[in-house]
Amino acid sequence: MSNPKEVPALPLKGYSLLDFQPDPTVVGISFDTEAGVFMFVATKEILDMLGQAFIHKAAAMPSREQS
Repeated sequence: MSNPKEVPALPLKGYSLLDFQPDPTVVGISFDTEAGVFMFVATKEILDMLGQAFIHKAAAMPSREQS
């Protein structure tokens, strides 16, 4: 795996969750960035873990209005 410090951080402009037709056991996750669209696929288990991680992280962050 690449060192995260060596990978550019791209601001997210949007995202989409898409049915992945070749395999109904995964979902497509499309992230829209300034550098273009990046597509990933994830299983239900990964999607559940990501959702919980995003909720946990967002709850611990200050909002932009408070900073």
